[in-house]
Amino acid sequence: MMIVDLHGRVALVTGGGTGIGQAISLALARCGASVVVNYSKSEKEARDTVAQINNAGGNAVAVKTDVTNELQVEGLITATCSTFGGLDVLVANAGGPVAKGLTSELTETNWNDGLDLNCKSVFLCVKHAMRHLPDRHGRIIVTSSISARSGAAPGALTYVAAKGALNNMVRNWAKEFGPRGITVNAIAPGVIWTRIHEQGTDPAEYRKLIERIPLGRDGKPEDCVGAVLLLASCEGSYITGQIIEINGGMQMP
Repeated sequence: MMIVDLHGRVALVTGGGTGIGQAISLALARCGASVVVNYSKSEKEARDTVAQINNAGGNAVAVKTDVTNELQVEGLITATCSTFGGLDVLVANAGGPVAKGLTSELTETNWNDGLDLNCKSVFLCVKHAMRHLPDRHGRIIVTSSISARSGAAPGALTYVAAKGALNNMVRNWAKEFGPRGITVNAIAPGVIWTRIHEQGTDPAEYRKLIERIPLGRDGKPEDCVGAVLLLASCEGSYITGQIIEINGGMQMP
């Protein structure tokens, strides 16, 4: 397991109780960070994640927040700072498909819901976190997607639109916060076995996706951990404005 020194750091992971977010929460805690595991609906999974961290000698709490609601996001950041005395690392991971349908089938509500969850939520978290992130070693890490560059199957328009926007938001924030020494980056996972695929992808279609991956396998949430730990560490202090592809070679820059 990759280990970097995050002792004394405080990390907030949105959507931190399931899938990629859970793997990141566990890894940050393993490296010494105190972790706030945010959740919206997955309370059991978030509390299980916190229990794993605390039982292993770490320090974590679970906080319920709708990250599309600005007042709740502001409260989440305040609760993080009050609980652990500050905030050093924001991992804006919450998101996912909201409504599937071809363009002609999407309503304005579908469009807004998809962008709110996958784009507005990140904006709100960064807006309120940046006031507390320390100069020189503050870190912002966003979860994007391979779909931001490649597109996705028909029916995922709002998801890919939001992820594409996130990539450019990351680049813009890197320039905005660079003078303070705060780095801003994203990870762009490819085919990762999470409940999104487990519940929403036909097994035959999933096998076809794996056939396109040079490494010959799908990814696991833990495959996203190494890049996040590097970006959160002192060793990652000169990496900013980057989209780190984690896809087994399925798509290359």
